Amino acid sequence: MSEPRWTTVVRPATGTPRARVVVLPHSGSGPNTLLPTLRRLPGDHEVVGVTLPGRERRFGESCEGVADDPGGVLRAVLAELTAAPPLPTVLFGHSMGAVFAATLAVEAPALCRGLVLSAYPGDPAAAERTAEWTDEELLDVVRRGGGTPEEALADAAVREHVLRVMRCDLTLEQRFATRIAARPLPVAPTVLGGLDDRIVSPAELAGWAGRAPAGTRRRVFPGGHFYLLDPAHADAVAAEITAALRAGAGAGGRR
Repeated sequence: MSEPRWTTVVRPATGTPRARVVVLPHSGSGPNTLLPTLRRLPGDHEVVGVTLPGRERRFGESCEGVADDPGGVLRAVLAELTAAPPLPTVLFGHSMGAVFAATLAVEAPALCRGLVLSAYPGDPAAAERTAEWTDEELLDVVRRGGGTPEEALADAAVREHVLRVMRCDLTLEQRFATRIAARPLPVAPTVLGGLDDRIVSPAELAGWAGRAPAGTRRRVFPGGHFYLLDPAHADAVAAEITAALRAGAGAGGRR
């Protein structure tokens, strides 16, 4: 069997794995960005990251064309996840990764025991026409998110790469959002966000409740779009992910 291309274990379990957390990061980033928080998960939780072309271990791959085939991306990721040894699985997505996680859950409900969606609006109408954004508008999104140092954006080569990957990712995000706009989630999600998020307000998180079974949990932390990387919140975010697995088991989650 060929080596996984889209997924990789970014933090192995200690001893025998008892659960799996699949991590889908924000646009322009890879799963290792979220490891400071994910390391707070219990040791018996295997952490698997999904990596799109153009970042981290796939930095040398072009992201061009990826957004034109969202179905192909989903099939590739799901093929690798379903080929792994079965474990109770929670899908955890932040920002663009949240709609990616929700789409995986809708497409393969048997895979998903728990679903944690961070910093993404529940109203499908909020998915903007990102393919039409200018470079200046995309840079404004990057700056409002607060995850990229200004000195990095001052480098022309870095800025060009960030914009190219961001445009690919945000276009893919919009297509995922459109794909599941009229389809209910298979499990009640845990929805997390930042109180001072300048990209997704706490009020915009509420829309997920109308797209899922009863029992959706919502929690807002102090901080902005990257509240979850604040060491003060890392343990609490990790606890929410673990609790989503337990809730899924109580509701009869299958994997």
